[in-house]
Amino acid sequence: MTYCVAIKVDDGLVFASDTRTSAGVDDVRTYNKLHIFETPGQRVFAIQSAGNLATTQAVINQIKRDMDDPSALVSLNTVRHMYDAADYVG
Repeated sequence: MTYCVAIKVDDGLVFASDTRTSAGVDDVRTYNKLHIFETPGQRVFAIQSAGNLATTQAVINQIKRDMDDPSALVSLNTVRHMYDAADYVG
């Protein structure tokens, strides 16, 4: 089970998630499920993940590659609206 929570407070937003992953009753490991993508002075995206670890890693790595590539057609650096960001990540 994964726990992810976002809370709106007077000073902004607080994000928290657990790090536990398991592949059975005797194989428990940790993996960060909270990922921050920031363009300093412009935008910050906090993505919390749950579910298949391989899918999560593939999506997070693709987002990182696109943000580092100025010629990428779409990235979290170039989307204009939150809907576009959600569509891109999804």
